[in-house]
Amino acid sequence: MLIELIDVFISGLTNGSVYALMAVGLTLVYGVSKAFNFAYGSFFSMGGYLAWLLLVGLGLMGGYVIIFIIAIPVLLAVGYGVERAIVAPLRKRSDWEVKVMMITLGLALLLDNAYQVGFGARMKSLPTMVEGAMIMGDVVLSYQDMVIFVLSIGGIVCFRWILNNTRIGMAVRAVAQNPAGAQIVGIPKDVIFGATFAISTVMVGVGGILLSQKYFVSPTGGWDILVKSWVITAFGGMGSIRGSLYAAFILGMLEAFVGWIFGMTWVLFAMFGVLLIILAVRPQGLLGKWG
Repeated sequence: MLIELIDVFISGLTNGSVYALMAVGLTLVYGVSKAFNFAYGSFFSMGGYLAWLLLVGLGLMGGYVIIFIIAIPVLLAVGYGVERAIVAPLRKRSDWEVKVMMITLGLALLLDNAYQVGFGARMKSLPTMVEGAMIMGDVVLSYQDMVIFVLSIGGIVCFRWILNNTRIGMAVRAVAQNPAGAQIVGIPKDVIFGATFAISTVMVGVGGILLSQKYFVSPTGGWDILVKSWVITAFGGMGSIRGSLYAAFILGMLEAFVGWIFGMTWVLFAMFGVLLIILAVRPQGLLGKWG
């Protein structure tokens, strides 16, 4: 029983770290633009399919180091290109936030159908990044989970460093706090919008590469990730990066223990139940603030 509890805890910690990485990306876009990206889950699938294409489809040598070297610039370019092509023109219109939700929903459906046409309806699996496990008595800790956890936390730490110590990071924070004021002092608001969209695409795409090793990648698998990322973002407080981090690990643990006790079909039910409770107590979320 104790060994099973430890295994469940490790699984929740590993998944929670990846959820944190992805939720921070979604929080970043919402915090800067106040618009919700419905194609976020489809970019998760894009990361998984890109890794599968390079590793399995094309048999690229070099392993996951090469995959990340190729995937990160590709995801950056896709995210920035999508923002420039279909999101930026909408910002000149009234109620543009609602229009962005609608057009990214259409983009998500388009991408999901493109994945099905290009890769087929069957789920794809990725080879593990690292083989083997660390055995401590009766506890078995796979190296893969350890690497996924370290890479996810490393990605979050890198993101926080960029946000707090670079010019583009300070510009992002300025636009999030006061878009009009940032534009007055010469910060190119449109460029910052594109950069945040691109960075968030990388974060969720890398999450897709990491989680697709533990599970599978499928044409419609991104919707589950979109829902979980949204629940985490709302739970932590819309626009609060620190709140999203806390919420990701809380809900990652909740997912692991609910799945272990009741089965995975009850996971989303439990997540939304906890979300409703927290919003009833704190409508602004865990660490959110009133606008």
